[in-house]
Amino acid sequence: MASTTVATGSRPLAAATAGALAMLLDVRTVFAVGAILQTIPVLLLLAYPVRALRTMPTPPDTQAVPPAREGTL
Repeated sequence: MASTTVATGSRPLAAATAGALAMLLDVRTVFAVGAILQTIPVLLLLAYPVRALRTMPTPPDTQAVPPAREGTL
């Protein structure tokens, strides 16, 4: 839910920034900058060891943490 809020909440800011850049620069330049910025997440993903994972990591043991006691602070 939080990721959706951040993603949709940043759209007006991105649109305003693109509009301001289009007023200062050529529209083709703004599209080129946007295309370059779109490659950054892909490059970050390729730089991390996610590609080397062959199996799904196992979650931590939930029995290691005792349940909370009711009525204690």
